[in-house]
Amino acid sequence: MTLLLDTASMSVQERAEAARHTMSSALLPARVELAGHGADVNVRIDGWQLGPGARLVHVMASGHRLTRLSRHVRISAPEQIALAVQLGGYSATRSRADQHTINDPGELQLVDLTSPFDHVAEGEGVADALYIDNERLGLPVDVVRDAAPLLARSPLYDLVRRHLQQVRAVAGQVEGSEAGAMLGAGTVELVRALIASAAAEPTLRAASTESLYARITSFMSSYLGDADLSPARIAAEHNISVRYLHLLFAQQGLTVRTWLVRERLEGARRTLASRSGHRASIAAVGRMWGFSDAGHFARRFRAAYGMSPTQWRQLHRGAVVLGEAS
Repeated sequence: MTLLLDTASMSVQERAEAARHTMSSALLPARVELAGHGADVNVRIDGWQLGPGARLVHVMASGHRLTRLSRHVRISAPEQIALAVQLGGYSATRSRADQHTINDPGELQLVDLTSPFDHVAEGEGVADALYIDNERLGLPVDVVRDAAPLLARSPLYDLVRRHLQQVRAVAGQVEGSEAGAMLGAGTVELVRALIASAAAEPTLRAASTESLYARITSFMSSYLGDADLSPARIAAEHNISVRYLHLLFAQQGLTVRTWLVRERLEGARRTLASRSGHRASIAAVGRMWGFSDAGHFARRFRAAYGMSPTQWRQLHRGAVVLGEAS
């Protein structure tokens, strides 16, 4: 877990500016207005990274307003969705096409972050919010927008609502590990299923082909530590030919091998910067992320990041890393 902000540890003069800055950077670019001043401003934000393209934040905050304008959307990268569950307090959101949602405790809210919206929270509020990159989610924006006001009709609604809160309870124990990446991949799959089951059937049919690449990469993310993960196995798991698998990746300007090496290196880089990675050998970290040959791992790492795994680890000794206990 990374503590992103806790105004309780600040002077009353610092709180408002710190809250506005952190909420508009650690959460998402938006205009932030606070209902109170000085001692009335109480905000704590904790974060967990759930593998590539997925992160969970827990927010406890006094009254505020987040207004996401077109200019904020233009500067945001990558494009994302947010799935939040209100745990306490009251809030309301007005999104594109004047869709107005009242967010009562215990309810899920899906927000397309590629569109402007206005979010108002009154009193002391508590919420969990899961941010997923659109590329990782693998569903067209139209499907997300179609499903947003219809989530409650999905048979998976209660399951996902409970899951988000249970993920927060264990995320800190597995973050930065292969198990943490698998938890993130499973969570993204569950959210994808929630959205797909809530969306209108014609929209869903149009999206099914487009989401295949994302489903495949999500599966691959779950098995990055398996050195024997092969195109034949990946294709068989998804009932497609190896040739079609390679075509899907070629359409993204990638090869299966390039994607695997990139994601494995990124996972190894996170682990090497973590406390657990400081205790393990370089070879052991490489094996954890699917590199059976330590020399090959070191060469690939240097080519990608301009330094050896040992140099990267030394650079991050004692640093605060997302996923480490505060």
